[in-house]
Amino acid sequence: MIKLSQVVETKIKENSKKSLEEKKKLEEERLKEEKEFVIQLRRQQRQEKIRYFLNISDLPSEWQEYTFENAEILCKEENKIHQKLKYYCKNFKKAKEKGLGLYLCGEVGTGKSFYSLCIFNELLSNYYKVYRTTLNGIYQRIQSTFSNFNNLTEEKVFKDLLNADLIILDDLGKENISETWGKSKLYTIFNFFYEKNKCIIISTNLGKREIADFMDTQGTDALLDRFRERLYTLEFVWSSRREKIGEKIFEEFWNRE
Repeated sequence: MIKLSQVVETKIKENSKKSLEEKKKLEEERLKEEKEFVIQLRRQQRQEKIRYFLNISDLPSEWQEYTFENAEILCKEENKIHQKLKYYCKNFKKAKEKGLGLYLCGEVGTGKSFYSLCIFNELLSNYYKVYRTTLNGIYQRIQSTFSNFNNLTEEKVFKDLLNADLIILDDLGKENISETWGKSKLYTIFNFFYEKNKCIIISTNLGKREIADFMDTQGTDALLDRFRERLYTLEFVWSSRREKIGEKIFEEFWNRE
């Protein structure tokens, strides 16, 4: 015959077990909610940082139209570069780990800026923090710290360079750099890129001798040699296509009706 005390004890054990299972389930749900909250918070914080770099970047009007899909490839050489740039974007995570960048060089109007913007948009769509500017743009931000009018500090300027996943320097070599402050900052900026293992993309119209002279900061090519180590050169060897683009634009304009 089962005693009442045994029944009560069994019930207590069952309730206790059920209570522990419920507590465990509630704890698991709580941890899951906390994890999802942290993920959402980090995603939101990253999106805010992405927007910040978008706001301080130097971008042309209709910059969102500059994509690999919209590229008009006119020769075999361009197709090779087009494929390599897409590969770079697809494998950017590995490039970022190693601090690998690109050096786009060639004559005016060959599409270097266009393709740098294709990279900008491609990485932006994959939630990377991309900062597109010029050397002059960085100089101007540093110089604006002298007055402290906008509460910007030089430390903040370099912190932005550090926090960006990729820095695109458009049209390097157009700057009129002074032999004292300008050359000193040129060395500081590029040495910073090198030491911090930053991914950078440079586009320039300068030839090999001209870029060597431009990057000469201490009577040597040490700075140039450093960025050659991490930048893969892609030469845009075809002629300017701006005249043809202009003709096409006006042809569409005249024949709209």
